[in-house]
Amino acid sequence: MAQKQKKYRYNLDIFGVPRADPGWIYIFKNEELLKVGKTTDSKRRLREARTWLPNIQILGIKPFWNVSQIERTFHEGCAPFWHAGEWFKIDDVNDYRLLIEGFQEFYDEDRDSNSVDFIYWWNSSGFAEFSIERSRQNISLRKWKECGAYP
Repeated sequence: MAQKQKKYRYNLDIFGVPRADPGWIYIFKNEELLKVGKTTDSKRRLREARTWLPNIQILGIKPFWNVSQIERTFHEGCAPFWHAGEWFKIDDVNDYRLLIEGFQEFYDEDRDSNSVDFIYWWNSSGFAEFSIERSRQNISLRKWKECGAYP
């Protein structure tokens, strides 16, 4: 489990991370499916999720700046595993572990560090290649998911 906060503070300006669009990115699991989403109220989102899926497993809820962009980046990188909406099915154990274990390493309460560390983690994970290719092909995220990131 991740620590609550890093002992030193990043200068977000150096990394080009604006303090905007604060919220949480979450990953929930229901049977073999993963839901990757964002929220501005993590406690409310958990309550809501438990009403439509009482047995949902919470794999992580982590604070970030720019949650809309980070959620979109997750969806681009996970497009090969897209199932429907914000739901993904990752059959390969290595890809699954890379995503889940990597996400769980983010801090539980340190929005600044998570926002900077995400840049390094995402770019070193291999998932960033899908974001780069989608941008290069100038294809919508919806179409990118529908083609499984292989147009």
